[in-house]
Amino acid sequence: MFSLANQVLDVYDEVGREDLIKTARSKLDSEVVSPEERSSLKDHDFALSIITKTAGKLNKYPLKTPGDTLMSAMFFEKNGHKLPEEAKNKAAWHIKLACQRHGLSVPDSAESATEAADNVYFEQHGIKPVAPLQKVATMNEMAEAQKIASNYTFAQYAFPTTKHVEMGSQYFEKFASKMPLEVRHGYAESLQKRAKELGMDPIKGEVRKYASDYYNAMVDAHLRSRASLMEGQDPKFEATLKKMASMRSNSSPSEFAKALHSFDKAAGLTQYYHGYLTDPYKATFASEPNNPNQIHKTASGAEISSAQMKELAEKNLGKVAEYFGKSVADEFKKNPVTIFESLPNDAKEILAGISNGTL
Repeated sequence: MFSLANQVLDVYDEVGREDLIKTARSKLDSEVVSPEERSSLKDHDFALSIITKTAGKLNKYPLKTPGDTLMSAMFFEKNGHKLPEEAKNKAAWHIKLACQRHGLSVPDSAESATEAADNVYFEQHGIKPVAPLQKVATMNEMAEAQKIASNYTFAQYAFPTTKHVEMGSQYFEKFASKMPLEVRHGYAESLQKRAKELGMDPIKGEVRKYASDYYNAMVDAHLRSRASLMEGQDPKFEATLKKMASMRSNSSPSEFAKALHSFDKAAGLTQYYHGYLTDPYKATFASEPNNPNQIHKTASGAEISSAQMKELAEKNLGKVAEYFGKSVADEFKKNPVTIFESLPNDAKEILAGISNGTL
């Protein structure tokens, strides 16, 4: 079979499509989108979203309006046989649903379609989507990571199955530190989004530190750390930080993290990463949702639960202050789990020791 990119499948592939669409728009009360309007539609506005052999995306059979749906049903009836069976069933199923939704007759070619979980079809290709893990990340692998981070269509191509998502997660765990920060976030975000599309649970570990649906409870503390470095500097940076503190309620964690990274670069704060400042993505995302029964282990194997940390913060804060000082103890009281996770291993051992009574 020829590449699907070369097939006439819907009205937008047809020679003379401008005249066809113009005629349809006049007869269907302008309900058929123009080629320009079509480019602004989302993937889910189509019956079929094809990831091609070369990691491109072809969206076929728009279903946004009754007019679109009618035209798509007509062209699917005429050209749907050109599709592979899996792709044909996905397109037929979504055309069937759209016809029912818009009160249109379901075409014969779609009547017997079986339920499809999504509209994404991966065109068969011989390229290995994800490279096997090596001891050292090659330049080609890093270039692929960059594409995955910046182009979600390529991420879908690279992670067509749950197994590929798992491989991508393993790769990230091993080589995230070698990636630029923007690539770390983009790659992790693509992994999380693809996992959700495939019905997987949110990915944990290092991936969640760079992309999750949860805000870090210590975001304000990380903003205060930046504010302390800005004292006496350009007033506009202090004003920007104050605005950022208030923008969280209207921003997703991803939007906030990107904005904070832009601020750090503009203010010259990136030199303090891995020292005085936590990078903007780790500072923004919660690595784990709050779970009082979650067990945390220290390097020596000592265990302390989230609930025990909170109890420590409430009942034995004085001893925490003896070891770490009042300012750290105060922050620990506000967010014991987050502070525990941010501390070096020896400090975690001390807190575990205080909690279990050995210190």
